[in-house]
Amino acid sequence: MFRLPEAMERVWLMKAKGMREVDIARELGVSRQAVNKALKDARVKLFEAFFGLAEVFSWEIARVNAEKGFMVARGRCLDKNVRVYAFYIPGKGIRAFFDAEFPDYVLMHALELGIVDEPEPKKLIRALEG
Repeated sequence: MFRLPEAMERVWLMKAKGMREVDIARELGVSRQAVNKALKDARVKLFEAFFGLAEVFSWEIARVNAEKGFMVARGRCLDKNVRVYAFYIPGKGIRAFFDAEFPDYVLMHALELGIVDEPEPKKLIRALEG
């Protein structure tokens, strides 16, 4: 299972929730440069993970947003075309869902990161499809 290192995940999550780098640095007691490096490394790792997942399953990527930790792709599942929505969930790693069958924890995660303003599947799809 792919997961960001714990400290990197903490920095990434704080930024994904909308905190400024300087505020993250102050709260964690590290330099702004350390926060900036952790964020750059997290974005690279998330891009690589999403692109690797798409390659393994032969999905066509429509959108990747490493800052908010999601990917939208098209693929085939059981001989039908499907939309694939993959999310990086802190503590859980990457989870993928087909045709908007989102469990509640994904909807709450999207709300927490500001992807949506309420935990509604249709609003999440519109935000992800951007």
